[in-house]
Amino acid sequence: MTAQPGEPTASDPEGEPTPARSRVAVVGRGVARAGELLLRWVLRLALPLAGALGVLHAFPYRATVQGISFTVEGSIFGTRGLSADTTLGSWVFPEVDGLPFGVHVAPRDVDVLQLTAAAGDDRVAFVQRLQADFVDQVPRIVAWLAGEVLLGVLLGLAAAAAVNMSVRYLRGRPRRPDELRHRALQFSAALLVMAAVAVYGVVTFNRDWVRQSRLTGTLAAAQLFPSQLSQYYQQQSKAFDVLGSVLGIQAALQSQIDADRTPTTALRIMFISDMHLAGNYPLVQSYADNYDVDLIVDTGDESEFGTGIELTPGFLDAVRAVAATTPMLWLAGNHDSPAVETTMRGIPGVTVLGSKTATADGFTVRAGAVDAFGLTIAGLPDPRVYGGPNAYGADDTSVTDPLERQAVDDAVAGVTGTDGAARSFDIFAAHEPVQADELREQLPGAIRQTVAGHVHRQNDAGDIQDGDGAIDLVEGSTGAGGLDNIVRGEDRPPIEFSIESVAPDCQFTRVLRFQIDAAQPTAAQEPASPQAYGDDVTASTTYFRPQDVATGRTCDVSLGIGPEQPL
Repeated sequence: MTAQPGEPTASDPEGEPTPARSRVAVVGRGVARAGELLLRWVLRLALPLAGALGVLHAFPYRATVQGISFTVEGSIFGTRGLSADTTLGSWVFPEVDGLPFGVHVAPRDVDVLQLTAAAGDDRVAFVQRLQADFVDQVPRIVAWLAGEVLLGVLLGLAAAAAVNMSVRYLRGRPRRPDELRHRALQFSAALLVMAAVAVYGVVTFNRDWVRQSRLTGTLAAAQLFPSQLSQYYQQQSKAFDVLGSVLGIQAALQSQIDADRTPTTALRIMFISDMHLAGNYPLVQSYADNYDVDLIVDTGDESEFGTGIELTPGFLDAVRAVAATTPMLWLAGNHDSPAVETTMRGIPGVTVLGSKTATADGFTVRAGAVDAFGLTIAGLPDPRVYGGPNAYGADDTSVTDPLERQAVDDAVAGVTGTDGAARSFDIFAAHEPVQADELREQLPGAIRQTVAGHVHRQNDAGDIQDGDGAIDLVEGSTGAGGLDNIVRGEDRPPIEFSIESVAPDCQFTRVLRFQIDAAQPTAAQEPASPQAYGDDVTASTTYFRPQDVATGRTCDVSLGIGPEQPL
């Protein structure tokens, strides 16, 4: 009897053709095998890593130097590089090598009074003894951490093997006749991988690892008040004595790094940006005084809506107070109209770089330069104005970036790089990073350092200096977003500014960058002390590699600041 179409057959009771069911079964088996293989390799990789992490965390190296007990703990895929904790904050050196490993040093049950007594008045000598004792411990620390990693990997491999054999037993599969050989091969492969990782760590070891560092907590806050550290050392109370000792130890270590890496400082330049009508100029003045800043470079966005009337008498008085003691170079941002620029020109001590002029359909800008203390510093305003017509008031970068680049091209036309004219610039300031990028395109080899703002966040330390020595700084909002963040309904960014050191031969030697939680008190408020800032300050230091500077040059504040000249 012949089955009718659509009726099930004996070989296919469900009515589906047998070849199709076979294909589904084959695909299902393939997926299952692939999943099993993936899980097996996940176990082989994850369990040894987890074992290493667990052993590193469970058994830190313990030692005592100069009466200070401490632990050294390794980490994988955590904080990279070398980091150290104190009772007052942390100190991080992230650029030790290219491995995703870190080593963290932390004090343990420290008697701060005993520490204070041990440090005494000669903190430099105490730091030298502390360093020497710690260096003696380094070989043992390295051996301990390496042994922990090996032990953890072995435990992880053993766990992976146990899981694998348990699964085979539950599935009723026979034991492999070459099980020991198989596990020995796995262990050998793990050793080879560890050896390769170690070789990579040696190859990528950065002998210049102290070039970048980051401080947090009260240690960082203390950097805001360098001139006050000596006052802490003079306090008679135990609390201030302890604070002074800990800060003094860190300061002595930092000073030793500075002495090894930087020559004498001839002058200091402070970079600020994007005040947006915030009342933070008293803070700028305080830190300029604390650091003996000789020049302030402000990359604009003083205003919010681009009208001169926004700059209230109180705000202008604060700017005047700063410029009366520390000269300022200023350029107009995209929130600054020609009226704002005119107001800034009228403040004694403020030199406006370049100019912004209204046209029939927008604005045109020109660049200007000054000779300041032996440096040639140029600046170019932003061609946009908040609420301006067409692209001049737009926010879409696909519209504004071409406008910014064209403004740069027009402003520096005829000023060529080192391949043409001899004109070169130590610093070329602009408001937007896209302008700084275009300046480098148009003046190749002619700019030693660019500085910009606008984006309300500092650029990463690794992006500051390239392999050829060129420096690019992007400053955050020193006004913590000011009125701009209120208008946009955004969270306030940190207060950010940088202080750069310049050597007598005009080399830029290092930059110290601050990020302060915007909710914290400013230095103009009382009490102005590290304790007032708690854990809400980060201070990052980057030491520069030498740049291409002509021999025989001299930079010094006695050289003064010349008048602004159009390019």
